[in-house]
Amino acid sequence: MRLTRLTSPAAALGITVVAVTRATAFTRADTRVGFYDAVTPHYVAMDSHAVPSSHDLHVRRRDARIVVNGSSSLVNVHDVYYIIDLDMRGEKIPVTVDTGSSDTWVVKQPYECISLDWEHPERKPNCGLGDGLKGDLSGGVVANVSFGRAYVDGTFVSGYFGYEDVTLAGLTAKHQRLAIVNSTYWYGDGRTSGLLGLAYPYMTSLDGADASQPLYDPIFTTLWKDKLIDPVFSMALSRAADQTVKQPAADEGHETSYLAFGGLPPVSYDAASWARTPILPMSAINMDTQELGLYLIRAESFVYGQKGNLTTNGTAWPVLIDAGSTLSVLPRSLVDKLYAAFDPPAKYMSFNGLFYARCDAKVPEFGVTFGNRTFFFAKEDLLRQSARDPTGEYCRIGVTDGPDDGSNVLGVTFLSSVVAVFDIGLHEMRFASRVAY
Repeated sequence: MRLTRLTSPAAALGITVVAVTRATAFTRADTRVGFYDAVTPHYVAMDSHAVPSSHDLHVRRRDARIVVNGSSSLVNVHDVYYIIDLDMRGEKIPVTVDTGSSDTWVVKQPYECISLDWEHPERKPNCGLGDGLKGDLSGGVVANVSFGRAYVDGTFVSGYFGYEDVTLAGLTAKHQRLAIVNSTYWYGDGRTSGLLGLAYPYMTSLDGADASQPLYDPIFTTLWKDKLIDPVFSMALSRAADQTVKQPAADEGHETSYLAFGGLPPVSYDAASWARTPILPMSAINMDTQELGLYLIRAESFVYGQKGNLTTNGTAWPVLIDAGSTLSVLPRSLVDKLYAAFDPPAKYMSFNGLFYARCDAKVPEFGVTFGNRTFFFAKEDLLRQSARDPTGEYCRIGVTDGPDDGSNVLGVTFLSSVVAVFDIGLHEMRFASRVAY
């Protein structure tokens, strides 16, 4: 996840299914009806890039606090990224997809890669970014406005704003404001050259060299305001077992990961499982505003335990839906119960501050309830076989713990089991269970 540090005071930051491929409007009375639930022609297949656990640089110690500078998120263990290409004047720029931030930025050569390796200052820094944009911005630059973002994993980017036509999923955001990065401290994956932020415009004004700068419309906002799409996007993230995975072509089945604008992606899901829940204002994480900024929703309850012996935790917590976070982060009081439900129980690994269980452990059930429907994590996501300890005998748990203060995230380990709809027009999110794949 790449959630920005906020400057305002704040506290934080399967199910049995039947195969149904949707290409028409969904008409159940308890969900959104009409074109919002049709498969859109404006979707793009996403590549996933998996980083082996031994290469993880973003680790969060069990005793670390998530709050940084007033508000922040977890320090993410980035072992899976989802990537699409942005087209700028014919240049294909691969970027990481992130629902936990709003800015879109790309690097442009030459840029400064900053080293914070105080112990080995002689080492040449490597930010792990691609070549980025090669030409100049056709729309010019924004005068006297600097770009700067600091992220809670310690990374940061800085540069300037400019304008360019940006095309993705067959849609073009004309004269789109975006940032060009010319200086950064970054942990790159070696493939991407930037970040596509999909959160609300509110988040664009909360950081940077000028913390009071006016907000602006990110790419998704531009697309729906220009009436190119309805104000909704959706995604279906498919898990990848290999260290580096090129997703199959769109006609090879529903294992492809998709980002879709204006409707649903072309995947199979359980049509009877739709649930809806309101998007919460930033006050849900103790910010003094009713503005919508992030995709915050309320988890009504959680269930956990071995099959046939489930326990319900009825505490309702706000959670952030974030495709940029591999792991899900939930209150320690809940996650400790989940760890204990593995057979044998999960154990703490000091080498990176996370919990692991034996790779052949019996995995418990774990689900979250929205709109009176419970969505279960897949066993493959709860015990991640591709992320092992140095011995190779223990696998990482797909849920990690945070303080009981509202700093909660449902990341890729949750999103891999659902179709997620981000409906800006109705100020709600909707979920349906994916068909097992």
